[in-house]
Amino acid sequence: MTMKYCNSAITFALMKNLIGLLFLLSIVLSGCEPKPERVIESEWNAEQPKLVAYFLEEGDVKFKQKEEKFYEDGTMEYSGGYDAEGNRHGEWKYFYKTGTLWSLGNYTNGLKTGKKEVYWPKGQIRYEGFFAEDAKSGHWIFYDMEDQIIDELDF
Repeated sequence: MTMKYCNSAITFALMKNLIGLLFLLSIVLSGCEPKPERVIESEWNAEQPKLVAYFLEEGDVKFKQKEEKFYEDGTMEYSGGYDAEGNRHGEWKYFYKTGTLWSLGNYTNGLKTGKKEVYWPKGQIRYEGFFAEDAKSGHWIFYDMEDQIIDELDF
């Protein structure tokens, strides 16, 4: 019985040390990722930015990785990323002045791709569909403000 307890205690201690080691390793590796430089490109006033860009340096190349635009009250107007060539890339989100999501879509090297969602000002879905290489593709559904389908189109 004592030997069994001893083996369990050793196993527990080893697991605890392994978890600690993995945690430290994750901190070290995440610290190696380059941090984008935040640049206020325009501002409403000294306390409130209007347009903020995030620049990343890869080798000899420095490019705008992400952009955020704000309404005068500080509410985000939109946010989205860019590739190294300056094309929209990744997820882009637009918001109403109230902060409610207005539009959500994705880009790959400047072309609309994947699912597109647009919302009414109170947050209900307005329409949804897909893009393939910047063209509407597949089945699109359009809704009224009461979430009722008012139209469906295939592209």
